[in-house]
Amino acid sequence: MKPFLLLAGMMAGTLSAQITLDQNDMPSVGDNIPRKSDTMTVLPGPGGSGPNQTWNFTATSNYVITENTSVVSVASTPNGNQFGNSNMAMTNDNASYLYFNKSAQSFTTQGFSGDLLGSGIINAVFNPDLTLHQFPRTFGSSFNDTYVIDVIVPGAAFNPLVSQIRFKRSSMVHDTTDAWGQITTPHGTYDVLRIHTTETYTDSIWALPIFPPTWSLVSTSSDVSNSYSWVGKGGKLAIAEMSFDTLGAPKIFKWTELPGIGVGTDEYLAEGIEAYPNPAHNQLTLELPWNLLDEKYSIFDAFGREVMKGSIEKTPCDLNIEHLVPGMYYVKVGHKTLKIKKT
Repeated sequence: MKPFLLLAGMMAGTLSAQITLDQNDMPSVGDNIPRKSDTMTVLPGPGGSGPNQTWNFTATSNYVITENTSVVSVASTPNGNQFGNSNMAMTNDNASYLYFNKSAQSFTTQGFSGDLLGSGIINAVFNPDLTLHQFPRTFGSSFNDTYVIDVIVPGAAFNPLVSQIRFKRSSMVHDTTDAWGQITTPHGTYDVLRIHTTETYTDSIWALPIFPPTWSLVSTSSDVSNSYSWVGKGGKLAIAEMSFDTLGAPKIFKWTELPGIGVGTDEYLAEGIEAYPNPAHNQLTLELPWNLLDEKYSIFDAFGREVMKGSIEKTPCDLNIEHLVPGMYYVKVGHKTLKIKKT
């Protein structure tokens, strides 16, 4: 567990802020987003709603797995032609894909493709699309949406006497940005908006026997699910997500591990790189090993916004930071990140 709690407390009074999300905070093609998932979370619940909240979600179970989400072009995926309204896709395994459309107005999903049931590739196109964000997203904003999944899959994998199985889900979603504040995950501390999503859905299953070849309704069921997500500036995906089991108890807690976007995140160790003076006023000097020459550098502010970038052409390397406003910043060189203060 990283020792950032004291730092987070010291910074809360000056850096905690109500943020606004727009399309620039969403993923883009080429992004790789490291995440972790606690599949048997010990967290008691999502915490409070309303303004200026504090959530501490640092406790984890022994069932934590690592994930990496890659954002790729639709054209690079095997079945991208089925999702013509999408302008990006995401995958964790290069076999199954989720499809999305990002615009200045919204971030939506058009469906998924993959061998999800072990019965062959399924192209599940949402009709209509499911809205994940409307922009700008601010505290108190809310919207309702609907989507439908309607797919037919081979039935032999489930019953050798069944030719095909049809699955349909009709869903109504209520999305509300019910809180803002700071969240602390096992990776860092972030200014966030919290989203509460309630989904009311009906699932129907039909079967088409080999004989007689007549569709028959097998089952219909309805349910309601709740989930929470915490979103931050530059977070790409949610900073954290919490979902629940059928009894309503927290089951899975996920968090993002992108460097340099938090307000109290404990930086990755940047062995071999020195930044001085720190705090700095008008000039920051970076001293680094020769093998890092020609690396790109970026400077992010406390909200994860990139405020400077360039190439390291010599060491030591002097950077003019006179134009930056006083505060905490993160300097990223290659895969290494260190924290500085601008006075």
